[in-house]
Amino acid sequence: MSIVVKDKAGEHIFSLTNFVNKGIEHPVIEYEFYFIYNGFETKLILDAELFDLEDLLKGLMYINNNLKGECYFEPVMSGRMKIKFGMTDQGHLDIDGFVYDASYSIKLSFKFLSDQSFLSDLISGCTITIASLTENLLG
Repeated sequence: MSIVVKDKAGEHIFSLTNFVNKGIEHPVIEYEFYFIYNGFETKLILDAELFDLEDLLKGLMYINNNLKGECYFEPVMSGRMKIKFGMTDQGHLDIDGFVYDASYSIKLSFKFLSDQSFLSDLISGCTITIASLTENLLG
């Protein structure tokens, strides 16, 4: 299960991967944020709730269906990440965000364009991830 975000040339910029259910009564999801760009690489373990992924999926589907709008992936639980996905007038997906590691007082900010044709892959990654996590919760 992974959600891979690519730039407009199709290069992997970051991914959300290795999702694991950590909560029993309340679905807490642990995942890995993996960022790689121009020789810079980092991995962080972060937490979210299932509804954070569901909200992202709804937002990406809206953008894909309407070719306009924006949505956010901002897990409130950790407060360490915020990513905005927004459609530009030129038909590109503008991705703007940050991830923060409090233990080192480091903040990684990024902003890049992706192609709208990669939206279906993002939606598919979210759908598969949510289905798998939900199955594990009900399991």
